[in-house]
Amino acid sequence: MRDITGHRIGLLQAVKFLGTNGRRAVWLIRCDCGIEKQMQLRRFLADGVTSCGCRKDDHKRMPRPELRTHGLSKHPAYAVWRSMRDRCRLPTHHAYDRYGGRGIAVCERWRTFEMFWEDMGPTYQAGLTLERKDNDKGYNPENCVWETRLAQAHNTRANITLETPWGLMTAGEAADKAGINRTTIYYRIAHGVPMSRLWDPPDVTNRF
Repeated sequence: MRDITGHRIGLLQAVKFLGTNGRRAVWLIRCDCGIEKQMQLRRFLADGVTSCGCRKDDHKRMPRPELRTHGLSKHPAYAVWRSMRDRCRLPTHHAYDRYGGRGIAVCERWRTFEMFWEDMGPTYQAGLTLERKDNDKGYNPENCVWETRLAQAHNTRANITLETPWGLMTAGEAADKAGINRTTIYYRIAHGVPMSRLWDPPDVTNRF
């Protein structure tokens, strides 16, 4: 279990681990105002949670420019940014082992969506996904580009280069050439189907 004792976010500080609620780690969190409450680890680390709620009235009475939102929380790119950060920093995220767990991190500048959008917004187009040029390096302006899902699939660490009837190419490219679903090719490779039969059209009446 990740130890976050003493970790502080805004007015909140993690005091001690209380156990789990069956699925999530639960911690005792103390606010600077003196209030203590139980919070899930994921909720405590979520962006925007900086107090127990005691500052809400102050915010209403004394609006400050730095508290204004970027107005893009419903934009598809915002979901991309949140997902990018969560899989790199939350051990509870389903993909943490493939990202944060192997040292992939988000640069300091991109801790806020505003800075991420300032760098990546000008090249964003609907339907594109965020890709790292070097899959062994983290997320930063120099290592990230917007790509189509097809191009991103070609660059995944899981892609395999094969000698095919059409020459040397990735398994994904060969699947496209043969007119076979990529997942079908990956399944056949994983299950040891002979190379001579790898490109046979799918036959639901005679499975490998």
